[in-house]
Amino acid sequence: MNWIKQINNKVEERWINSSYEFKCNLSEIFFLGIFAVWLILTYSWTTMAHIPWPPFFYFCVQIGIGLVVLFRYMVMRTSDIKKILFILLVIGSFIIARRYSGVDALLETGFLIAGANDIDYRKILKVYLIVEIPTTICTMIAGYTGVITDLVYHRGEQVRMSFGFVYPTDFAAGIIFMVTAWVVLRQVRCTWIEIGLMIISVVLFEKYCDVRNSEIVMMILIICVVYLKIRNKLAAKKGKEYMPSLLLKILCLVAPYGLAGFMILVSRFYRPDIEWMAKLNTLFSTRLSLGKEVFDRYDIQIWGQDIPMRGNGGSTEVVADYFFIDSSYVNILMRLGLVAFILVMLIISIIMIKSLNHPYMLMAMAIVCIHSVMEHHMFEVYYDVFLMLPLAKFDVKDIGKRQRKCGN
Repeated sequence: MNWIKQINNKVEERWINSSYEFKCNLSEIFFLGIFAVWLILTYSWTTMAHIPWPPFFYFCVQIGIGLVVLFRYMVMRTSDIKKILFILLVIGSFIIARRYSGVDALLETGFLIAGANDIDYRKILKVYLIVEIPTTICTMIAGYTGVITDLVYHRGEQVRMSFGFVYPTDFAAGIIFMVTAWVVLRQVRCTWIEIGLMIISVVLFEKYCDVRNSEIVMMILIICVVYLKIRNKLAAKKGKEYMPSLLLKILCLVAPYGLAGFMILVSRFYRPDIEWMAKLNTLFSTRLSLGKEVFDRYDIQIWGQDIPMRGNGGSTEVVADYFFIDSSYVNILMRLGLVAFILVMLIISIIMIKSLNHPYMLMAMAIVCIHSVMEHHMFEVYYDVFLMLPLAKFDVKDIGKRQRKCGN
């Protein structure tokens, strides 16, 4: 047993003599590693692969995330009391909301937000894409070749393919969030070929999936990317760096509150006898009437509540008792509670404020907010990776230098 003690003493000695930077980097690697494992596990749930994970594996991953986050804060010299209080508020509130709502994602989401503290946001987005791009491609191939079930739905005469995922909208949403993360990383380096591929994706969405919300959001994303590319090029010719105008910044900051307020109010006070509401409900694929049903059945709770939902995903059989809260804003408010809803809106605002001089991140957050009006993925970090970035490191100066370099 002496050799074990010797190894332990050597490791302890090396750890004590290690620099602060080394310890921080090591804790960062551990965090990104467990984040990648968590992504593989949770993203696989959105596919028809039905991987037989051990029953205790998810719990072990949750424990792993908690231990790695604890390790990071044991190593880091966190002196900002406001940041510490914010972390405690988020984790504490999410744990309480999890107890009332039964939504397990609250637990790891709180720890992921805390663990991302002072990590370059680009590293987080890279891990996200490294995991999800190959997973998506493999799932599509497996679905096309029949290795896993490829669910096919019909809306009238329109065929809606899922490409190995549990539902066409889930497949399309994954593409939207991955493309958005890719654009944030590429920024002005996005080529016209990449923009062309985005346009092709819209055509393919329309032909094979009929996912109108994702099609519209992708077109908005394309317009934003083209706009920023042109503005950066014009600014670079003048030797300057493009920064969004004050009006544009204000619009982005108020957008989540405007969209959330609109969707919650029209759902809460929906009346089918009012013509414009009835037309809007049809346009929104009955999301308003379903939202109204949620408000009729349940009251808003401070810490959330367990609302059983039954959707069309995972099977092509007709669901007789369909009941699903599609809008992220209504979903978070009613299921996770008022406190969690306020914190999510605060998190979005913090990210936007930190990226006011970072037009691509500002655009990404606006895209997430628009997409969340119709779909429920805002609080699912394996889709909306941006949610875990309020404490991440945004190095605007280096980004600006790179933009100027690429624009020349």
